[in-house]
Amino acid sequence: KRSKYVKKDYDEDLVGLIDFYKEKGYRDARIVSDTLIRNKNGNIDLKIALEEGKRYYFGDIRFLGNSVYNDRVLNQVLGIKKGDVYNGVLLKKRIQDSTNPDSEDISNLYQNSGYLFSQVHPVETSVVNDTINFEVRIQEGKPAYFNKISVVGNEKTNDYVIYRELRTRPGYLYSR
Repeated sequence: KRSKYVKKDYDEDLVGLIDFYKEKGYRDARIVSDTLIRNKNGNIDLKIALEEGKRYYFGDIRFLGNSVYNDRVLNQVLGIKKGDVYNGVLLKKRIQDSTNPDSEDISNLYQNSGYLFSQVHPVETSVVNDTINFEVRIQEGKPAYFNKISVVGNEKTNDYVIYRELRTRPGYLYSR
């Protein structure tokens, strides 16, 4: 479709194009070259050469370091099974969706259970033909609890009114 050329938008579209291929299983998709050509009419023609590589599938997915949640629960939240078409974008979102703080991903599962400092990292352990095996490495850390809660900047209402309405109290387990 026709639109005005904006370098920033063009760069974002190139990333989006690669993400589209990665969602379809083409983990190694890359842009080989892109050329902007100004034609006689003053318009710009784009030529993009893309190498998609081969299509991959998820293999074994193992969880390491988890003690709070068992593999069955984590697999349910992850929602990816052996044999599914590889989707790197979906994998990132199911591990930690930074675009939606309320999403049902593994990081939020831990943080909503008090594990504020937990870390979850997917790691490719092997690639055999068209199958990628993963480990999801989890560092749960210790549960976090609320300590002192202070109301700052309040000038119109008595502080005790605000404290009374808070559902969070000192000593409560942290939850996002």
